[in-house]
Amino acid sequence: MLIRGARLVTMAAGARDQVSDVLIERGRIAAIGPSIEAPGAELIDAHGMLAAPGFVDTHRHVWQTQLRTIATDWSLHDYVVYIRAIASTFYTAADVYLGNHVGALEALDAGVTTLVDHCHIVNSPDHAEEAVRGLQDAGIRAIYCYGTFVNTPRVPMDVPADPNWRVDTAKHLRKGRLSSDGGLVRFGFAPYEAGVMSLATLADELSLARSLGAAAISCHGGVGAYDRGDHVVEKMHEAGLLGPDILFVHGSAFTDRELGLLRDAGCAISATPETELQMGMGFPVAHRAREQGVKVGLGVDIVSNYSGDMFMPMRLGLQATRGLRNLENYERKGKAPKRISPGAADVLRMATLGGAEAIRMDGQIGSIEIGKRADIILVRTDALHMTPVHDAIGALVLNARPSDIDTVLVDGRAVKRHGKLLTGDWQGIRPRFTESCARIMEGVRSVDPAPIDASWSARWGSRLV
Repeated sequence: MLIRGARLVTMAAGARDQVSDVLIERGRIAAIGPSIEAPGAELIDAHGMLAAPGFVDTHRHVWQTQLRTIATDWSLHDYVVYIRAIASTFYTAADVYLGNHVGALEALDAGVTTLVDHCHIVNSPDHAEEAVRGLQDAGIRAIYCYGTFVNTPRVPMDVPADPNWRVDTAKHLRKGRLSSDGGLVRFGFAPYEAGVMSLATLADELSLARSLGAAAISCHGGVGAYDRGDHVVEKMHEAGLLGPDILFVHGSAFTDRELGLLRDAGCAISATPETELQMGMGFPVAHRAREQGVKVGLGVDIVSNYSGDMFMPMRLGLQATRGLRNLENYERKGKAPKRISPGAADVLRMATLGGAEAIRMDGQIGSIEIGKRADIILVRTDALHMTPVHDAIGALVLNARPSDIDTVLVDGRAVKRHGKLLTGDWQGIRPRFTESCARIMEGVRSVDPAPIDASWSARWGSRLV
């Protein structure tokens, strides 16, 4: 495949955007340069388009696609009560397939070529199998993080009587669907809740994950005022549990010392600015952590209240941080900024190469460089809101929309061309998906949330207002 005449935003160190060709052979970028000749190659005319690395979403609960918009005005407390404690209990394995499959298609349509699926909907062994199958059928690159969070089913399903079935299922999945470390979808792990579970139990789950060769271990932590103040990073450090496979999510409450510990251990953080700002999890840690030397990626988190693209996390994270720093200058010093920070290039890096670094895949994806896998997006610049493009990075971060994405390549294979998805069968699957949405929400409405709300309010205690 030959991409002809694109304006490249490679994200490679020291590179400047330039009009060039990109030759792809066997899924890899084989050559970059002007006027490449490749007789017989499939030609993509990209004149007038921006070419960038596919976005890397380092944290998403993909299964929640059926719950779109229900969390519009929710706090984290509301989310735990209504989704974690109620909605999750009505998902069958077939529902999980649909949620993961449609969610992955949505991600691809928005230029997300790689995502980390923190899957805490493993209500049965079949749920795990179907979640992975949904990702694989979509054709996305992903790390499927097998979750051990316990949801008590409210619908019939085949759950083994053996209390160790979650361990057995993880092992079976690793030997079966996710046996390859070279496939598009790789095995990862998501402990119950790192900041809540006992350190001994956390150590056991991390040991299991590492024995199975998890590509990433996704852990929620440091969720602002909701944080129990247990300083999970400190405790994991003291117990020797930190390592480069740990991907902490949120982290707003992490102290500078904890960020230093994460940096020194090679850990990474996935910041999800929309969730953190809306749900009361504290101010997004992304730029503070990056300035401390921590590897940082961005995540969508949940489409139960946000869109499934990376443009809003980039914009909100960037402008919120700029606003905070400008406010601090004004309130503390009575000064206005001569220059603003951070820059747009910082968040674009977090959404691409930084995300790849966070999941230890930066040698394969995250930038357009010779030898890397061809995960590339082509973005049109002929719309009203994209004309003209004086600053290519500024256009990608602050102007572009998913509808501007003309072409998406994953591993050199086109999954979107001319603005249309080529993978999946959305029109064919849509009736099943909408029926699934209606049935799950009917179940949610049948449950009285008051006792659950009261129980969680008691757990949070004085941390709630």
